[in-house]
Amino acid sequence: MHKLVYFWRNLVRRRQVERELDQELAAYVALLAEETSGREARLEAGGIQQLKEQVRDVKAGFFMQTILQDVRYGWRMLRRSPTFTVVAILALALGIGATTTIFSIVYGVLLRPLPYPADGRIAMVFNHFAPQNAEHGTLSIADYLDWKKGNHAFESAELFRQALFDVTGAKEPEQVRGAMVTAGFFSTLRVQALLGRTFLPGEDAANAPGVAVLSETWWRNSLGADRNILGRKLNLSGVPCTVVGVMASSFHFPGPNYEIWTNLRLIPPTRRGPFPYRGLGRLKPGVTLGQAQADTNAVAQRIERENPVTYHHMTMPVVPLRDAIIGNIRPALLAFLGAVLVLLAIAAVNVAGLLLARATVREREIALRVSLGAGSGRLIRQLLTESLLLALLSGAAGCLLAYAGIHALRAWNPGNLPRIEDIRLDSGALVFALLVSVATGVLFGLAPAFQSGRATPASSLREGGRGGTVGASRRRLQAVLVMGELALALMLVTSAGLLVRSFLLLGQVNSGAQAPPENVLSMKISPASSKYRDSEQIIPFYRRLMERVRSTPGVTYAAISDSLPPDRQYDYDTFVIQGQPLAAGEINPAVTCPIVSPDYFRALGIPLIKGRFFTNQDSGDAPPTVIISDSMARHYFSGENPVGRRLKASGPDLHDTPFMEIVGVVGDVRYAGLDDNNADAYYQPYAQTLYYQRTNLVVRSNGPAAGLATTLRREVRELDADTVISDVITLQDALGASVIGPRFRTLLVGGFALCALVLAAIGIYGVMAYSVAQRTQEIGIRMALGARRSNLIGDVVAQGLRLALAGTAVGVAGALLVTRLLASLLFAVKPTDALTFAAGPVILIAVALLASFLPACRAAMVDPVIALRHE
Repeated sequence: MHKLVYFWRNLVRRRQVERELDQELAAYVALLAEETSGREARLEAGGIQQLKEQVRDVKAGFFMQTILQDVRYGWRMLRRSPTFTVVAILALALGIGATTTIFSIVYGVLLRPLPYPADGRIAMVFNHFAPQNAEHGTLSIADYLDWKKGNHAFESAELFRQALFDVTGAKEPEQVRGAMVTAGFFSTLRVQALLGRTFLPGEDAANAPGVAVLSETWWRNSLGADRNILGRKLNLSGVPCTVVGVMASSFHFPGPNYEIWTNLRLIPPTRRGPFPYRGLGRLKPGVTLGQAQADTNAVAQRIERENPVTYHHMTMPVVPLRDAIIGNIRPALLAFLGAVLVLLAIAAVNVAGLLLARATVREREIALRVSLGAGSGRLIRQLLTESLLLALLSGAAGCLLAYAGIHALRAWNPGNLPRIEDIRLDSGALVFALLVSVATGVLFGLAPAFQSGRATPASSLREGGRGGTVGASRRRLQAVLVMGELALALMLVTSAGLLVRSFLLLGQVNSGAQAPPENVLSMKISPASSKYRDSEQIIPFYRRLMERVRSTPGVTYAAISDSLPPDRQYDYDTFVIQGQPLAAGEINPAVTCPIVSPDYFRALGIPLIKGRFFTNQDSGDAPPTVIISDSMARHYFSGENPVGRRLKASGPDLHDTPFMEIVGVVGDVRYAGLDDNNADAYYQPYAQTLYYQRTNLVVRSNGPAAGLATTLRREVRELDADTVISDVITLQDALGASVIGPRFRTLLVGGFALCALVLAAIGIYGVMAYSVAQRTQEIGIRMALGARRSNLIGDVVAQGLRLALAGTAVGVAGALLVTRLLASLLFAVKPTDALTFAAGPVILIAVALLASFLPACRAAMVDPVIALRHE
């Protein structure tokens, strides 16, 4: 204590010297103004100015010295309370680390500039037939040529489509993700090749030779970074292409893991379809997105006028490139950011409560400092310095957590998060962490600092002289902080509860496959197109393959299909039912239309409801047949038996397509995701409709099928060594992968909610513990007078319950507002779900009661003699 007294006497003496110096300077200036004039006054004024500057320098040095003293003193105080320091740093580090991680994700995905010059001038162009197809539907080559011809808003109009290339001519046959693009694709993005060149004008002509640009990653990993790769030919899905360039690893468009870009040759179309393409363009100088939208809509109207039978309500949406890339991820990211800010607020309130409780222990120290001459401003500055020091230490720990979290996220990549390559802990994220740390330190330190700064020596010594009893105002502030913490925690717990319920309901959705999911294995098969050019060659290949696979021990069924549940939908097209003409202005409906072999339904366990399955007699020489789903039968046949009715695919230039007879109705299967309620589908037999090479081999075994992968690979290789095999996965794993996005959202927000519950429990435990400590003498007196321990426990628990009920009431009101923002992320659950809103307060009150019960038990175990002698 004598060191503390010496320190403050020295500090007071310095401040007194400073005040005396200011007073002497002011008196000297006044005297000079009265007794001097003219040149002498100006000379003296110069001396005065010099003296003022010297005084300012002294003040600045003295201020810096004082700040350093505050920092050193604050550090010593934190070291003297290691438990408090560790708990506070961990709580804040959790909040700051989580906030920095989510900020890095939000900034990287939503805000970071795209790696293309003037990226705000780049847009994508889509097709939309209201309300028939998706808002951002795809184009045909005929649509693109009309757009390019009528374009007035874009300085370049390009076309691209995503593709999977079966690569031969390098090492073993493999399947590589890539894109087919028109000649101006790279120049529109204004990117240059790392090695060689990009495409030249005219290389998208119908008779142009095949050329390819490779990614640096694939060039290094698959080709050994061969510097002589330029000019070398690769066989890409049966098309020989000459390698002309290598793009830097930082180039990913149109998405991550794209490794090859080939020239899209614009062969003059003979019909309006198919529609696998997307438009890309750079706006002309001075042209706005609105003007570009009006321009493309004018083109769409001309196309519709020229094709009145097949095109209805057509527009061509223009979407900024950034928005097109990130898709619909924005609401989820903003929900994450809101959740993590709530968690940070809870952590800050928690630490503020700890500081208030700690200020109780330091009352005598503060009273002594006030009695030695320290002003309230000086005390507030000292306590805020300690809070900032604590926050900066927490910020450093939080940055380490954020670094680990971002690396874990990039390794996991839940739900194919867009622009994940742009998520990193860079200088911007570090500056954000610093600002959050400073702001948090000031906010959670203000209340305790002002409470302590307003204390008077007499009241503090009087209130702290018997057991460290805190003042009434401090107790009220502690109660308000705890109620606020509980309210914020309830908002987060309710939001997490909605996501958990949504995820559980999504997991209960039946994909339509009744076979045990672990017994079903699929793999994508891509026979060499140089050997199998048409249906007459590819259908016998698959027939031989299925015969070989069926003879494999353990295999019960083998089939092929271009679509698989729960989310591998290959084709979605319109159709027309014979005898059901469309009303004026009505457009043809669209459904999933898989192409399957006869045993496909048995392999997946899809039940037959009416009619029959396909058989080997449903061949190319037989009348066309089709099987529809039960959902489609209900929607389009009004309770009638659809077996024997006929339908056909509709669309541009398909008027002469023959009708297909419906021979069966099967159970509903989801092909567009478990959260898609539309299970309408019609199936066609592969022997009548298969016109391409790549499809999925589906195998059902009498046990877990994962072990069959090696055997099935060998069977395929023995049949044709050039066949590319990819995407080997069990149905069980496919079902898990289909919900990885909702699972990630649920785990993340659920983790935040769990942390909030723990912090809330710590907060209310701290308040109750200090309340018990301040009432030690009262408890001793009551016990000496015969009070029962159960009554003491009930009093303490009741105090905690009152705080919990008040915080819960505020939290429910806040949750009603906050959860509405989650509506787009929920499945089969309303944002105001009654069960979730009932469960949240129950959980929070239970946690509060538990956190109050432990201090209550401690109070009941107090020895009355020791309590009465407590100081």
